[in-house]
Amino acid sequence: MSSLSDLCSQLWPFDAAAMRDRFSPSFEAVIECQQFSRTVLDPASIAVVNWNIAKNNHQAEWLAEAEAIAQRYDPDLFFLQEVRIASPELAPVPFADHGWHFAPNLRDLHTRHAFGVLTAAKVQHLDHQHLHTQHYEPVFNTPKVALITEYPLVTRSQTLVTVNVHGLNFVDTGKFQAQLQQLADHIQHHPGPMIVAGDFNTWNRQRMTLLRSLMTQLGLAPVLFPQAHDRRLKRFLWSDPLDHIFYRGLAVRPGSAQVLHKLKSSDHVPMVVEFYAVSSR
Repeated sequence: MSSLSDLCSQLWPFDAAAMRDRFSPSFEAVIECQQFSRTVLDPASIAVVNWNIAKNNHQAEWLAEAEAIAQRYDPDLFFLQEVRIASPELAPVPFADHGWHFAPNLRDLHTRHAFGVLTAAKVQHLDHQHLHTQHYEPVFNTPKVALITEYPLVTRSQTLVTVNVHGLNFVDTGKFQAQLQQLADHIQHHPGPMIVAGDFNTWNRQRMTLLRSLMTQLGLAPVLFPQAHDRRLKRFLWSDPLDHIFYRGLAVRPGSAQVLHKLKSSDHVPMVVEFYAVSSR
């Protein structure tokens, strides 16, 4: 039986060795823009977008769609995966009211562009941390990355912790489980509200079972989308969706969870939801 690395090399229409020569792991510090428009999040309404944008954030079509989402849904938080940044001076997202943190996991040695996850927020953060996986993807020979960010909440003594995740893809289940455990080890002691979102690459039942089990252990529930929206989420053949949002210490505003399936700039579709606090403390 072929190894996962061999299978991956067969599936992708390019030379795997050439890709390893072109792309290198990137462990740079988080790149950030401090143009926050607010000082605290209001737990009465926290609007969130989660979206794997397939490295298209410098394309005109994506820019138009992202600006339309910002205007229509006014999100407090964007969790974006597969963001491309050409240079620290060139803003990778068009959100005028948001500051952002970008955590790279790989760099294109030809173009010098970096790729990774980006969390954009209206609110000044209290703290942030990025986690690179111990294990690497077999073709690019690069890790994946997650970005943990903490935000203040108005009228509450607690803070909100968010996690923006891009899950390992073409690796065995044990390596995927190790990434999940690494995340759990860093967030399990936070006592307050939490949102965990991203592209988890849950393309088989074993991965989905592991993810659900860990989220349950952390007290997090999945955001449930109407069936007509859920079926529009990115899948691998007949798998569970690859993209997910989990939460605790908050409630989902009825009718707010939706998938913007008419957008075309990425092969993944944006997930939109509004949270609110059940009670203030």
